[in-house]
Amino acid sequence: MEKTHSFDLGYTPTAASMDRQGYLYFSNNQGAIDKFDKKGNQIYHYSPQKQGTPTLIEAWQGLRTFVYYQNFQEYLLLDRFLNASERYPINSNQISDFSGLVTLANDNNLWILNSQELSLKKIDINDRELLIDNKLNLSLDIDAWDIKFIRSYQNYLFIGDAKEGIFVFDNLGNYSEKITGQGVDFFTFAGDEIVFLSDQKLQTIHLYDKTKREISLPDLPYQFVLMENNQIFLVHNKTVEVYRIN
Repeated sequence: MEKTHSFDLGYTPTAASMDRQGYLYFSNNQGAIDKFDKKGNQIYHYSPQKQGTPTLIEAWQGLRTFVYYQNFQEYLLLDRFLNASERYPINSNQISDFSGLVTLANDNNLWILNSQELSLKKIDINDRELLIDNKLNLSLDIDAWDIKFIRSYQNYLFIGDAKEGIFVFDNLGNYSEKITGQGVDFFTFAGDEIVFLSDQKLQTIHLYDKTKREISLPDLPYQFVLMENNQIFLVHNKTVEVYRIN
């Protein structure tokens, strides 16, 4: 692995994402979001009228970036220029006493993980109709959830727990498998591989044949990893370090 360059964000990001074109997205604790190219040039900037720390950014679609604020239990959508929609509340007549994580599903509806009642729901993003409602305690024997990240990818839903590992659910919200027993706070995808950091190593697991790779990293506490083809983007405090896998 060879370091090619690095660039400074000017802040320690609270959330990170990458779209299909390889653009990078980072947020700060005031709610501002920046879009960078792979060389570190800032392309667009979003500054919110209502300040708050984004919990999760999902930019994979590129044309529509999903931003979730857990403190407000609200989300908004950004276009490719980072122009924002209005904010939408999660609470509705289908959801009460909500506490958990939300992400955009592959069909542009919402996956909602309610950690209070241990349920996984899919909600129609337009009319708030409840499409799927699965009780996780019926399929998973876990006493205390510590969910850190959730993402939909290739018709599956992936949930990262700080203690238990990464859980996989099918497109109907049914539990499928756990693909690692290590606690994971954040993960990303590159092709058919899931990518995450553990024990100062970058680890990948193929989603279908389950082959694994491990790449040793510099002895630094990295908060996020993003990957495209043979390029790895590692976030350490305010700096993005870019490596090439040989």
